[in-house]
Amino acid sequence: MLAIAVCLCASRATLAQGGRGGALPTARASAPIDLTGYWAAALTEDWHVRMFTAARGDFGSGPPGEVAQVVTGRLGVGANPARDGNIPYNLKGAQAAMAWDPAKDEAAGRQCLAYGAPGIMRQPTHLRVSWADDSTLKIEADFGTQTRLLRFASSGELPAPSLQGHSVASWISMGGGGGQEGFQRGGALRVLTTRLAPGYYWKNGMPYSGNAVLKENFFLLDLPNGDRWLTLTQQVDDRDYLNEPYVVNYHFKKVSDGSTWQPTPCVVR
Repeated sequence: MLAIAVCLCASRATLAQGGRGGALPTARASAPIDLTGYWAAALTEDWHVRMFTAARGDFGSGPPGEVAQVVTGRLGVGANPARDGNIPYNLKGAQAAMAWDPAKDEAAGRQCLAYGAPGIMRQPTHLRVSWADDSTLKIEADFGTQTRLLRFASSGELPAPSLQGHSVASWISMGGGGGQEGFQRGGALRVLTTRLAPGYYWKNGMPYSGNAVLKENFFLLDLPNGDRWLTLTQQVDDRDYLNEPYVVNYHFKKVSDGSTWQPTPCVVR
């Protein structure tokens, strides 16, 4: 579903160098796009479930009476209360969402369940992207003070499940051909995240299970006025809670500095 036409390629010089036994360029040196810097989330849709903590059972949208409405506060009903909502829950997933109890999460010290890798990028957050080292891209979110590490080189040892999981990254390179009609070099970042601890997509307890697998593609777009935008496409496969993959897009605008960067703690409500 996230497949795109790509050219996974290296330059002739790089191939020749590798063929002679030379070291291949690092992930940082071979990056086809530059994601580093500060970014601000652009909230142009799903305002009430992104800016606020929606009511329990609010699955986003659907026929009246089947999901909660922000004005009336109705909860989901029917055989599958998530039917026609934004997240394609099966009955088990819908029932888990309906069982959300914020007081229990607070009492158990589980304030950060909505700040894991499948949920943090949906929050009204600022991002700070930098290189932790030549093979690890670091994404920090000030909302909830979270850090994601995207590793281009794996040690082979899988960590224990965590909110941010284990993310393996790779570049998708496109263009860069020579000649008078050569295309400008560009591409995208592809990330696969596993080893996730159970958490929430949204702060109102919309759950994903410990078997969820997160697939992401990061793209850049430069506008004529000089603005730079980051588009993130997420796909979650979760055999426990979803009838089909959950796919959503998020957008971030590049900002010049960290003047709006303001780390805050996780909160349940």
